[in-house]
Amino acid sequence: MKESIGSTFLYNIIFVFIIIVFGLLSATISYYKGFKVNTRILSSINKYAGYNACSNAEIENYLSSIGYTYSDTGQRECKARDGLEPITSNNSKYLYCVYYHNDETGAKNKGEKNYNSDPTYYSYSVTSYIYVDLPIVGQFKVPVYSKGERIYNFSDSQEQSSKVASGKCGISS
Repeated sequence: MKESIGSTFLYNIIFVFIIIVFGLLSATISYYKGFKVNTRILSSINKYAGYNACSNAEIENYLSSIGYTYSDTGQRECKARDGLEPITSNNSKYLYCVYYHNDETGAKNKGEKNYNSDPTYYSYSVTSYIYVDLPIVGQFKVPVYSKGERIYNFSDSQEQSSKVASGKCGISS
């Protein structure tokens, strides 16, 4: 009789161990997917030299192609982060937040005291969300934050502005 109770206890320990390992594995894969979404959003922003109509269209196209979960209400829940307000447009059905960062270290490092008001570099950061739906706990989301590389601020951005204005982004729907 002792042996049957011992083996049941052992099976319970193995079952709990398997549940914990698979839970950690699925959480790691989901977090990786969140960073993959952030990387793709930031690469689109870098490709079009900022968050504009062209990068927004490419981001929307990418998020729809991968099946990224979207907000049923259509309302954004972006909050200020590090004292910065999100610049993401409200017409998107996907929940991601883009933040603009001024980076004035380039002019300061050169020792210039009277540099113009435009920063030498700027960067963007993105917060996307991992949606988790568990039977007992319910549905919740986990934010994933990434900051992109610095982008040089060219003084003459007419070429990019003309592409955005004419809608020639090179994005196929």
